[in-house]
Amino acid sequence: MSELIYLSSQKLHGRLGIPSVAANAEMRGGIKLPPVAPILEWSATHARTTTTEGQASRAALAKGIKKIDKLHSPQEFTTKGLTPNQWIKFDLSMAHAAVHEDSGRPPEDIALFVGEATVGSYMDGMPGIGLMLCGSVRHLLTQANPNGRMGSDTGWLYNLINELERRESEGIHVVPEFLTEIVPHKGTDREREAAAQAVFGWTSRDYPPRSRSRLRGYATVLMDIDNPRHWIRRLVVASPLYVEVPPQNPKRRFGWMGRKDSRNHRV
Repeated sequence: MSELIYLSSQKLHGRLGIPSVAANAEMRGGIKLPPVAPILEWSATHARTTTTEGQASRAALAKGIKKIDKLHSPQEFTTKGLTPNQWIKFDLSMAHAAVHEDSGRPPEDIALFVGEATVGSYMDGMPGIGLMLCGSVRHLLTQANPNGRMGSDTGWLYNLINELERRESEGIHVVPEFLTEIVPHKGTDREREAAAQAVFGWTSRDYPPRSRSRLRGYATVLMDIDNPRHWIRRLVVASPLYVEVPPQNPKRRFGWMGRKDSRNHRV
């Protein structure tokens, strides 16, 4: 059975309108359950839910996925020409990290998931397509994997992620075409793209492919950075609804347990 490691209740209950566990219980005249995420215990090979709320979250998520599939036709994240707010799906080897503001102090408050899909064959020499999911650690259903600061010149990206979280908590779920309408920035588009590319880069270095695990889920697009003149890699930045670990071989060690630290090389 697959295991949830990240679930945005704000997207599930707010954006998609799926009733929460507490709301369902109240409508049935039952006991109102606290809206607490299921606790997960990780071992080297698998995750295990320790509360029955996990089953309720699963049922609500299944309804949310069905609604997205019916109304929004989610695209693979490798699809060309993605636009803000568009629903995408992903299934690839990814790394997980948690970071805090570059000039700030722990605890880490931003959850990151990064991975890369290959395009064509290795012999083609074509760069892959990167995917970076950005969200709040409060939606993690497992202990955050701390990685320290986000990196130099990433203040706009950090503020954007936190502002999106605040907006969703207030029921504002659609982002404008230009993200600078949410968090103003006097710099150029290239500078904002550089911040995302830099965070993706150091996370990829800290967690090489051999230390990652297969993850899948749904997310909404924030940025589709696809400018070959400036970047060797196309990068899709998105806000996750959920991230899960599919069923896997019990003999396989869970991927992000061992990372190679390259934080000294962050820009």
